Amino acid sequence: MAGRYENEVMTFAVGIDGAALQMGRRMAQRMALRMEVRIKPDIRVAADKEPPPDPAPFEVGLLPRDEYIATGGEYAGQRGFFTRDASGAITGVDLAGQLASRV
Repeated sequence: MAGRYENEVMTFAVGIDGAALQMGRRMAQRMALRMEVRIKPDIRVAADKEPPPDPAPFEVGLLPRDEYIATGGEYAGQRGFFTRDASGAITGVDLAGQLASRV
């Protein structure tokens, strides 16, 4: 799932974010799937009015059948999904009805 995706307007970066957590006297590693969505620079320049600012990166939780849910940030509660080709390789990601292809 981790990788870069894009459509005509936006780029999507999906990656693993790790953070060390203090758990009593021990340290534990917390891993999360994180998504970053950006409007392409050429779209910003060509816009008639100022596009909204890019949202802060946000964590997503995995659901069954290649679906996910944003667990924080501007898209909190938003559900999306990953697409696969016939061989099972992930080829795209959907967010708010916007499908982006893996690049």
